[in-house]
Order: sequence, then C-alpha cells, then structure tokens
Amino acid sequence: MREIVKKFIQIEEETAREMGAYTFFALLLRENSANRWDIVVASKWINEDKSAARSYLAKKVQDALDVTEIVKISHIAILDNDLFEVPEFLEDVNLQHGSTRFKDEEFSGQQIERGYVITINSNQAA
Repeated sequence: MREIVKKFIQIEEETAREMGAYTFFALLLRENSANRWDIVVASKWINEDKSAARSYLAKKVQDALDVTEIVKISHIAILDNDLFEVPEFLEDVNLQHGSTRFKDEEFSGQQIERGYVITINSNQAA
C-alpha cells in the first residue's frame, strides 16, 4: 500500500497545481469493503463541476496506477467543499502533499478501517 500512497501523493500534488488546492484528499478503506479503497476529495474547484472533476481525477488515477493497483480502488467520492467539516480526530492535522495514517475511526457516517490523509486544509473550506 505504501507505493500506492506515494502515487496518490503525486496525483494530489499534480492536480492541485493544475486545478487548485484541496480542502481534503484521502484514501479510505471502509469497514467490510473487500479491501477496495475510496478516493475521497473536497475542493472549491471540484464544486464548480463535479462530473468533470470526477472524470479528470479518474484519468489521472488511470494514468498513474497499474492494473493491479487500480483494482484496489472502489470509487472517487466527492464531498461538498462548502459543507465539509474536519472530523474531530483530524482537527489538529494540517497537511499538504504528505501522508498521515489513521485507523478505526468514523468519517462522514462510515466506519473506516484504515485511512491515509494526503491533504487536509481547513482554511480552504467554504
């Protein structure tokens, strides 16, 4: 998983440079998800056209990951940037283009077995 996380740090950094900063960018493994990870993102630029943003991000992921890595991804979940609230367990984290790992936490009503936050910037919200 370490190599995939490194690739996602590069994807996040490149897309932030091209499109704008993220409020939140993470890989989350939901409980009972058959080891398939969600890409969870929030950003002002994504709110402008969520469908185009999802397609753009999907293309970046397909270009960066090989087939054995792509099958580990479930989907891209877009959070509304205007409604994004930093979860309590991440309140003290301010991170850009890096990685911090957590496990066994609830996020947005879902139990998360493991997660890697690549960017969290509460200053970008709303």
